Amino acid sequence: MTVGMSIDPKLLLSNFPVIMGTLGLLIGGKTILVVLIGRIFGVSTISAIRVGLLLAPGGEFAFVAFGEAVNQGIMSSQLSSLLFLVVGISMALTPWLAAGGQLIASRFEQQDVRSLLPDENETDDLQDHIIICGFGRVGQIIAQLLSERLIPFVALDVRSDRVAVGRALDLPVYFGDAGSREILHKVGAERACAAAITLDTPGANYRTVWALNKYFPNVKTFVRAHDVDHGLNLEKAGATAVVPETLEPSLQLAAAVLAQAKLPMSEIAATINEFRSRHLSELTELSETSGSSLGYGYSRMMTKVKSQTTEPSDVSQSPEGTVTL
Repeated sequence: MTVGMSIDPKLLLSNFPVIMGTLGLLIGGKTILVVLIGRIFGVSTISAIRVGLLLAPGGEFAFVAFGEAVNQGIMSSQLSSLLFLVVGISMALTPWLAAGGQLIASRFEQQDVRSLLPDENETDDLQDHIIICGFGRVGQIIAQLLSERLIPFVALDVRSDRVAVGRALDLPVYFGDAGSREILHKVGAERACAAAITLDTPGANYRTVWALNKYFPNVKTFVRAHDVDHGLNLEKAGATAVVPETLEPSLQLAAAVLAQAKLPMSEIAATINEFRSRHLSELTELSETSGSSLGYGYSRMMTKVKSQTTEPSDVSQSPEGTVTL
C-alpha cells in the first residue's frame, strides 16, 4: 500500500522513456550479474537464468535507502520518485519474470532432451540385447552387471538427470517412455531378447509390460512387483517373470541382524532358506487359488530352494559383520 501511494502516475507518463530504460537496465543488469555468479559457483546455465530473473526486480530495502538518501541530501526528491517508480514496477513484474524464466528453462530442457532421445542409427547393430526400462538404482546395478560381462544393452528413462548420469559413464542410456511403441522400436526391441523393467511406479511397469507383450512378443519381460496384487496384474499383462521387490532385501537385512545376534552361520542360513521356501510356497498356493501362474517362475525357484543345503558355506560373513547370502 505504501509503495502504491508513493507512485505518481503523472511522473510515470512524463518520464516514461527514462523509467523504462532504467527498468531495463535494472532487470537486465541484475540478471546478467546473477547468471555470471551462478556459473562461477557451478550452477547450470538454465538454473542461473531462472534465479537471475527471479532476483532481478528491486527490493523493499531500496525504498528505505532512497528515503534516507533524500533526508541526507544525497539524492533529490525528484530522482528518488523516479527510482521509486522503477523499483515498484520491477516488483510488480516479478510473476511475469518468473514465468519467463520457466519458459526459457523449458525450451532449453526440450533441446537437451532431444539430444538424449534414442536414434535408430545408434542401435541398428544391436542383436539379442537387453532393454533396461528405468535407470534408477536397480536399473543402474543391472547395467553395471551387464557391462562387466560385455552383454549388450540399452536403457530408457524419462528423467533427464538419470540419462545424463548414464551418458557421463559412456553407457547407452536414452531419454524416452519405455511404454511407447515408437521408443521401443528405436532401441531395437524387435531384435532384443529380454527386458528388465524397474520403473518407479506400478502403473508404468504395467504399461511397459503390456506394450512389450503386444508389440514385441519375442521379448521376455522380467519386472519387479510392488506386492502380490501388482504381480498378478503384471502376469496378466504378459510378464515372463515377476520378482517381489521386498523379499530378498528383507532376507539379507534379517540375516545381518541374526548374525549380530550371535546365531551360528548354519542356523542363519537354515532360517533364511526356510522362510524363503515358505513364503514362495504361500505365493504359489495363492496363485493357484486365483487361477494365475503369477509369472514369477516359482516352480523353477522352488526347485532351486529345495535343492539348496544349509551348510555354513551358504553364508559368508564380511569384515563388517554383515551377512551375504
